[in-house]
Amino acid sequence: MKLRKKIIITFTFLALTLAITAPKTKAKGKEFSAVCNHIKTKYRAKKVKIPFMWLARFAVKIVRPAGVKSFKVTIYKDLKYAPETLNEEMKLLMSDSFDNRWSPILRIRAQKGNQVYMNIREAGKNLKIVLVSIGKKQAVVVRAKFNPDKLAKFIENPKIFGISLNGSDKHADLLKSDSNDNERITYEEDTEETNK
Repeated sequence: MKLRKKIIITFTFLALTLAITAPKTKAKGKEFSAVCNHIKTKYRAKKVKIPFMWLARFAVKIVRPAGVKSFKVTIYKDLKYAPETLNEEMKLLMSDSFDNRWSPILRIRAQKGNQVYMNIREAGKNLKIVLVSIGKKQAVVVRAKFNPDKLAKFIENPKIFGISLNGSDKHADLLKSDSNDNERITYEEDTEETNK
């Protein structure tokens, strides 16, 4: 009986010691939720419903334009915060919510109070970003996962479903060069007639 009590006391002591001294680990993928919850509760913000966002997210999962594999956007309005403490609160939130796999790559603090924070991390061949933009009365939180190689290819030649978005379609280029050749020929013929 005494041995059993000693074992229970020892395990209880070990469990408490580990709970107190163990480093805090964050649940995987909860960064976006942590930022949204902070804005909603701390700044008493109201979430804005975005019509057909579910359809846009579904389309992106299927089409994967510019290498984007998934995204989520949450908009809040009617924020109530103290401008003088917002920067420190957001810096603390960002450092507490993101583990060491994430790197802060963008921090902007405008004189009028607008602030932008962006963190990024690798996820295999992909990159994940979380962007937080806070204005006077509105905040936007964006999470996205994309393939940087496909994004680079898209930037070089932006096409979705084979349709060029920058007007540099090969068919359009051929038509343009044909029309330029015709104009040149017409011009040359006109100059020959005037020289006679």
